[in-house]
Amino acid sequence: MALWGNLVISITGFEGRVIATDKDTGVVAWDKNLVDQPDLELTAAPLALKDEILIGGTGGDRGVRAWLAALDPKTGLIKWKTYSIPAPGEPGSETWKDDHNAWQTGGGAFYGTGAYDPLANLTYWGSGNPVPMFDSSFRPGDNLYTSSAIAFDASNGKITWWHQYTPNDDRDYDETGAHVLIDTKINGEDRKIVAHAGRNGFTYSFDRLSGQFLKATQTVKELTWTKGIDAKTGKPVDYDPKRDIQIYNEGAGSVVDNATRRICPSITGGTNFWPVSYSRKTGSLYIPAYEGCGTVTVDAKAHVKGGFNTFNGGAAGAAGPITSSLTMLDPVSGEIKKRVEYPYPNASGVLTTAGGLVFTGLLDGTVVALDDDTLDELWRFNVGTGFNSAPMTYAVGGKQYIAFASGVCCVRPSGAISNALANVRRIPELKNQTNASVLYVFGL
Repeated sequence: MALWGNLVISITGFEGRVIATDKDTGVVAWDKNLVDQPDLELTAAPLALKDEILIGGTGGDRGVRAWLAALDPKTGLIKWKTYSIPAPGEPGSETWKDDHNAWQTGGGAFYGTGAYDPLANLTYWGSGNPVPMFDSSFRPGDNLYTSSAIAFDASNGKITWWHQYTPNDDRDYDETGAHVLIDTKINGEDRKIVAHAGRNGFTYSFDRLSGQFLKATQTVKELTWTKGIDAKTGKPVDYDPKRDIQIYNEGAGSVVDNATRRICPSITGGTNFWPVSYSRKTGSLYIPAYEGCGTVTVDAKAHVKGGFNTFNGGAAGAAGPITSSLTMLDPVSGEIKKRVEYPYPNASGVLTTAGGLVFTGLLDGTVVALDDDTLDELWRFNVGTGFNSAPMTYAVGGKQYIAFASGVCCVRPSGAISNALANVRRIPELKNQTNASVLYVFGL
């Protein structure tokens, strides 16, 4: 949810509604249904600006053509709506080269909330993967603007600049995670940048006004899908603009029907929906990532809409255990300063404090506090139930608190379970772990 003036703005995920409620009386000021196509849902928290409420549409994996919309905060009426998949004739439509209108079910979902620069009046959102997610032959071309960083003019929704991380993505490497706005210096010059830790295993930096690519660094231990990122363009070095179906570093046999391939990182990340954190004190990003590989099998028949994961073009699984890492990285130089590894996945994300602490939580229920200069562990506590949401901080009466909400959610109405819950169930010593929803608060 978000707060705009006296209104609490909330969403109802599978119903696709946005509701504004008076925070003092509980009276509903307006209730807007945004469903414009079957299977659309809302999962990203609203982003409240001065004169707009930004809402990202999701459901891409089920064949939704996703969008970002701005609502009038007083009435709920739509001020503008921009689709992440261009219609024929619009800029980028030439990157959908099929003859069966794959753009209509193209994905590009906005699962996570974007960032906003009030001085530039630009809002930055990461878009989801194209669909079907594993069979790129159904949608030849780069498939703009999926798996991308997109800068929108907040006044009218026009795309100011974009960078596509993985063109023609067929590994579910959506990039809906945090895009962090940083004011820094590069070669002695003041620069405004945006940094993103990718699901594809790299962490990127761009000039956030122009979109100029600055740097990319591999931040997962094992990465096989590409040989690296081009230092000038920011595209994978094995991207071939002459190919309509990209094969990258895996070979032509990886994209044929019934082909199974090993991919690193797995489809869950890299860094997925969970947040990274930037510390002004150290000038570093703190990046939590899943470590491990997976398998993907292409199924060219799986193009029929009809519910969650029935439009995916194949299947995916884990290839061995999934663990996690926490990397301390300079977003300007790309230098990795420190790195620690953990035996369990981290779907909680990271929080840094001005007092020099780094907090994170693991799927086994462990809360960890680290030193922000050395990443030395200062304290840990296990609550007995895993974390799947970000740590929070606040102060009351001059005392600072750190709060963690536990509970490895969740099971969808279709019966499909979350990646976090799936990972808990495949770890032998955690398979009987409780899944209690509890708010734990620690004092500093």
